[in-house]
Amino acid sequence: MKKVNRNNRAIDVTTVGGRIKKLRTEMGMSQEELGFALHMEGKSVIYGYESNRRGISGDILVDLAKLLHSTPEYIMNGESPADEDPYISAVVSLMKGLKTDKRRRIALEHIKIVAEMEE
Repeated sequence: MKKVNRNNRAIDVTTVGGRIKKLRTEMGMSQEELGFALHMEGKSVIYGYESNRRGISGDILVDLAKLLHSTPEYIMNGESPADEDPYISAVVSLMKGLKTDKRRRIALEHIKIVAEMEE
């Protein structure tokens, strides 16, 4: 399966590197920003991961999954937990697409309002 990024170039999400790139671009992060968030200098390490030229250690994988709001399982094998609710997955995907903390907080408040309606 391929996903198209902002530059209309296909991202091959069948590889570990492709999934990392997909998640990073969905977050609106550059390679350099992700590298700094992982306490690495520059973007060369991230490029190595995304091009599948560099392996990922377990510690980095966990940190990477947290930063990209994903799971190590998805990054490594492309699978989400089998028992994951599709509605929850959709909400997570939408939240990831929001670019600012302010918008995320507003979206979360709306979800809380709907949840209170259930009570």
